[in-house]
Amino acid sequence: MGRASFCEKMAEIDYDIDLDAVEDVVRSRGARRIVLQLPEGMLQYSLVIAKCLEERLDGVEVFIHADQTFGACDLHFGELDITLKPDIIVHVGHSPYPPELAHKNLEPQGSRILYVGAYSKLGVNRKQVLEAARLLREEYDVSRIGITTTAQHVHKVGEIEEILKAGGFKVAVHSGRSPYFRHAQVIGCDYSLARAVKADGYIFFGGGVFHPLGLYLATLKPVVKVDPYSGSVEDLTSSGEKIYRSRLFAVSKAIGARRWGIIVGIKTGQYRPWLVRKLVNAIAEAGGEYALIASEVTTLQQLVALDNQWYDAFTITSCPRLPTDDFWSYEKPVLTPGEALMAIEGRLEPYRFPW
Repeated sequence: MGRASFCEKMAEIDYDIDLDAVEDVVRSRGARRIVLQLPEGMLQYSLVIAKCLEERLDGVEVFIHADQTFGACDLHFGELDITLKPDIIVHVGHSPYPPELAHKNLEPQGSRILYVGAYSKLGVNRKQVLEAARLLREEYDVSRIGITTTAQHVHKVGEIEEILKAGGFKVAVHSGRSPYFRHAQVIGCDYSLARAVKADGYIFFGGGVFHPLGLYLATLKPVVKVDPYSGSVEDLTSSGEKIYRSRLFAVSKAIGARRWGIIVGIKTGQYRPWLVRKLVNAIAEAGGEYALIASEVTTLQQLVALDNQWYDAFTITSCPRLPTDDFWSYEKPVLTPGEALMAIEGRLEPYRFPW
């Protein structure tokens, strides 16, 4: 028996990926050069996916993009257009980026991007879902539970909802916002679907703490994570509260700041001139000064190199998760745009995250 083809090996990976849709689009457009982008956690499957596409599409050249792509905001148009000049960017695992969060220059690129879902094959554990729901009810008196998840698990939301309802719990699930979000979906910088439902607390279904902690900051309501990867249930409410208190402390340190560093993201999906202008106007109206700092990837080392006695505080307009996740310990306040506006206005409430 011969060695299995790469397309046969697709059945062995942990996600369902619709390569039929990719083949249809590539053939209909006569594309010959493809760049394949995957989240960091899925790069391990990149060879199988790329080689399967080449098996299915004679004469098509597939480049695996090994650099990190943090989301649909991070497609690396500039470098790719100058060098590889792809006909299509096949972006796996993320949904399209909401237009109000991106610069208008992203729109003309839309026809060249093919967003392909990657849906986890992991199942839903009924006992864990009910354990999370009981924890929310008993510890926080939550009467209506909101369900949230990421793009990899949106196909499981209906099953989670049925389990909760059968267990006697009231549930709030947003129907989605096509084509950007499917039902109950959140991304690191947008929790609008979660905030739009009438929920007293949330179950987050997925791995890691990046999204559920952001969910807490965006809603200030209890969050319990059901992790299908580790098979665990974790209450992240107290962790979220600690981060929230640290964010209020950072805002308080920035109240009265006169000289601001406004970090302007230059990744295509993270360049937000409307937001930069709003901050510039707010600082000017408050009698302050500012410097505009362009950056593709902002790091702690970069900020240390930039900083001197002139700056009182910084705000990052590219990704609102950078201040909360990477710069919380910096000696000077590094704030999200929403937090910066709070500080400029001299108030600590209501808390404003992310924008």
